[in-house]
Amino acid sequence: MDVNGLHQCFASTLDSNPNLRKQAELQLNEASRAPGFITACLDIVLAQPFGTVQISAAVFLKNKIIRNWEFEDLNKSPIAENEKPAFRERLIPAILSASPHTQQHLISILNKVVSYDYPEKWPEFLDLMIQLLHSQEAQHIHTGLICLAEITKAYKWRNKEGRDPLNRIIDLAFPVTVQIGSNILSENSTVAGDMMRLIMKSYHAAIYLELAPRLQEQSFLLPWGNLMLQVVAKEIPADIAPQDDDEKTQFPWWKAKKWAFRNLNRLFSRYGDPGSLTKAMKDYSSFAKNFAVNFAPEILRAYLHQIDLWANKQLWLSAPVLNLIMTYCELSVKPKITWEILRPHVDVLVSHVIFPLICLSDDDIDMFENEPVEYIHRRLDYFDENPSPDIMAINFLVSVAERRRKATFNGILHFINGIVANQQQNPTDEVQARQKEGALRMIGALSHVILGKKSPVAEMMEQFFVSYIFSDFQSSYGYLRVRACEVVNRFAEADFKDPNNMVFIYQSVTTCLHDKYLPVQVEAALALQPLARNDSIRNALSQNIKPLMGILMELSKKVDMDQIMGVMEDFVDMFSEQLAPFAVELAEQLRDQFLRMLSDMIEKQNSDPDQYDTDYGDFTILGILNTLTTLLLSLDNAPDLVLQLEHAILPVVTAVLEHEQTEFYSEVFELVDSSSYTLRRITPGMWNLLGLLHQSFKTSGLDYFDDLLPCLESYVIYGTDELRVNPNYVATMVDFVNTIFENDDRIGMLFRQDACRLIQTLLLNLKPELGERACLDDYIQYFVDLTLNRLSVKDGQEDLKQNSYLVSILEIIINCMYYNPRLAFIALESRGQAGNFFDLWFNNIPKLTRVHDKRLSIMAILSIIMMQPNEVPESIRSGIPQFLHGLVLLLQTLPDALQKRETMMKEFSVDDQNVYSDYMMNPNTGDWDDEPDEGGEFEEDEEDEGGEQVDDGTNKYVDFLSNEAVRLGQESLDFLDSDFADEMLEEEPLYQSPLDKVNLYIVVKDVFLAIQQDSARSGILAGLNDQQRSVIESAIQNAYKEEADQAAKTHEVQTNTMP
Repeated sequence: MDVNGLHQCFASTLDSNPNLRKQAELQLNEASRAPGFITACLDIVLAQPFGTVQISAAVFLKNKIIRNWEFEDLNKSPIAENEKPAFRERLIPAILSASPHTQQHLISILNKVVSYDYPEKWPEFLDLMIQLLHSQEAQHIHTGLICLAEITKAYKWRNKEGRDPLNRIIDLAFPVTVQIGSNILSENSTVAGDMMRLIMKSYHAAIYLELAPRLQEQSFLLPWGNLMLQVVAKEIPADIAPQDDDEKTQFPWWKAKKWAFRNLNRLFSRYGDPGSLTKAMKDYSSFAKNFAVNFAPEILRAYLHQIDLWANKQLWLSAPVLNLIMTYCELSVKPKITWEILRPHVDVLVSHVIFPLICLSDDDIDMFENEPVEYIHRRLDYFDENPSPDIMAINFLVSVAERRRKATFNGILHFINGIVANQQQNPTDEVQARQKEGALRMIGALSHVILGKKSPVAEMMEQFFVSYIFSDFQSSYGYLRVRACEVVNRFAEADFKDPNNMVFIYQSVTTCLHDKYLPVQVEAALALQPLARNDSIRNALSQNIKPLMGILMELSKKVDMDQIMGVMEDFVDMFSEQLAPFAVELAEQLRDQFLRMLSDMIEKQNSDPDQYDTDYGDFTILGILNTLTTLLLSLDNAPDLVLQLEHAILPVVTAVLEHEQTEFYSEVFELVDSSSYTLRRITPGMWNLLGLLHQSFKTSGLDYFDDLLPCLESYVIYGTDELRVNPNYVATMVDFVNTIFENDDRIGMLFRQDACRLIQTLLLNLKPELGERACLDDYIQYFVDLTLNRLSVKDGQEDLKQNSYLVSILEIIINCMYYNPRLAFIALESRGQAGNFFDLWFNNIPKLTRVHDKRLSIMAILSIIMMQPNEVPESIRSGIPQFLHGLVLLLQTLPDALQKRETMMKEFSVDDQNVYSDYMMNPNTGDWDDEPDEGGEFEEDEEDEGGEQVDDGTNKYVDFLSNEAVRLGQESLDFLDSDFADEMLEEEPLYQSPLDKVNLYIVVKDVFLAIQQDSARSGILAGLNDQQRSVIESAIQNAYKEEADQAAKTHEVQTNTMP
């Protein structure tokens, strides 16, 4: 390839002339597909003199490698295999000699290449890296450490089976690496700091998911542990680091420190605490015992020394390091050996570390006054993947108060009480006002402990509020008014004896809704949500709900915060009757806000798609959609209003689908389903939407079919009349099914079951009655072929071992038999599979355990029996008497299935918690009975109260999740052999179908009476034995009884209505 021409092309992409720039970009994209491009591009990156062209070429090359290095079907421009060896050979030398401006892009390329090529296609990589690490030149060593960091990063998420190459790297590279770390420890240069950062990051990647056997050995653990503790303790001269805190955090040596803290934390949290090991981690038991005794205490002492220096202002610590220290202290609360070290320091930690971290800083005050939205997200809305030190401090405080309550809780409360009492004496002092705000934040965080079952302090909270909180609603400091509302929120469930106090709280919070400071308004709004559970406050709110909803709406426009939408959603449900006259107006306001926010979000996506990520606004949008759904469902008895609401929300659904905003597909599908369900019909607007739903599903919604299914079922259930006369709608519905089964490479078994369910919904709801159009006749052959193909496809045999999937597939043809047995037989005979299918069906009748399965098969068999003999294929005709045996078995087991379903429905109505509810609850609820009793399993020594290791129930939950992960991760055959296969066929108590309206016993009676009167068919009864005849006769007697009962009820109604 012409390197000079390519260089000029890159230069032209930077030209100020947009036409020239556009032409160059097109030429560059074309050139990128030509042989030799990646090596020519690398030549330009390394060319001298260095300039912007080199940076442009490095970025383009990085994107090209990342997108096209790995060969796959979706890769439209794969890099030829014969070009890769030469490129690999040049890559590490290029990193060694590259400018700092381009080196990072080359490092990203290295990560991609080693991730896919080592060791099979690039076995030389390890030797090259080892040579660099053993070099005497710092630049070579630095490059070797870059290689080590990237190869360990590539193996970070691989489990034991895929870590053999990493284990070899650990054996060969880690001994020299830890020696390099020891050699550069005394240096203060940025290069040495970056080298140490790479060493620490490599170790972190290597231990993140698994701890290699060599790394568990004392000969490895000691030097690495000592090195990390030395990095933790290293003093960084103030004159070599930047003065700005943010810049200092990014200084290489501080980044190295952060990774050293991370490594020590990871060793303890995942592998080093015997009491926290799950059953899946039992292989680390010996390591954990050694680490807990010989390493964890020393790490804690080192951390406490660092935090002591920080508290005495003798040391600066970055926010990430403070987080990690707090996290380790929290981890140290539970094990006895570390708790004994930590316990004497708790009071000092609370007063000199936790409390200062929690209190408002000067920057916080400035943010409160000048950037209120940022303050809200920073101090009130804790959505942050990287929590700040104050959050971690709160976590430690809560942990120690919960788990070591007897040893710490009174001291914590005494400290808090002292702070708030002092401020009460000096209400205008700003320093004490800030301190009180921090103390109230602490009390709020501990509310669940204070209000716990049998708490000795819960009854004191009313007086605490009167003495210390009520006055803050009139404080001149806005942040104290915020915290007062937040504490009310936290203690809304407290039992206040004096009703006047609740009146004062309600009046104060509603006054705060009009505060001049936005954070006060927001926290007041959030406080109303739990307060509304109080009868008197709920009654007061009901009288002012419209203006209140207006305030909440305005707040949601000012602050993208999903909690505000949560308050609105609760109030829509709670005050549906009062809001009904304003429901349409509210829906239109929500719609307009949604469309505005969605437009802003799409604009951000389009302006910089690579940098766009989920932010607060996305969650607010979800809250709007959920509120609209709740609003629809709350008006179940007002169809006229729902019709207007549907008109208001259709633009919301349309906008999401047209712009393919897939993150909101689940919610808009639920909106459509809720509207159809509430109206019990499909409006013209919803029929117009069906085409867009179909188009979106085909282009971007395939992975959301499970969420779409209820919506499509509503179209079928409530739109049967339109479907019968509009073949295009039917064709659209069938294409949803066809698309699922055509995408086996992407779609799993559960989605195929959903498609089977959609077929069933179509066949059951569109089964023609006398005089109705048979709109599915033309699709019976397709449905039968689909079933037979699925039963015979080789790749699907493992799926068919799953009972639920097998039954779903079989019931397609069973539904066809019920819909029109003559057409179903024709379709089966065209494939020569009638006999085979019926063998499969009747052999699997014991697997038809649910009520619906039994009803369907009974009705299908009865439909076949009622056919004229000449309509039944000859290959089946002789076996018709055997059908009765299957019918008898189904009738015998139906009563038990009905009883089981009835029991489940009763249980469901009482408690609809899922099977995981016991595990999902907070393992430590704050109940004071949780504290170990004297003499119990976790008895506390009288001389060392709180010394024993605490078992808070967390391990049971973690073990449960671990066992589930192991079970679900087994090979499919083991999975199918497990009990889970049968669990998938558990009764569905809420599932309804047209068969529920059919009285089976009356149908059985009518069919058998007709058979007895038809000489051509009466012979099929001869094969029944006495027991089987008894089952049939019992069903017929049940039919007569039910007919008599129904006649009696009809007569009673007529009698009561006579004048």
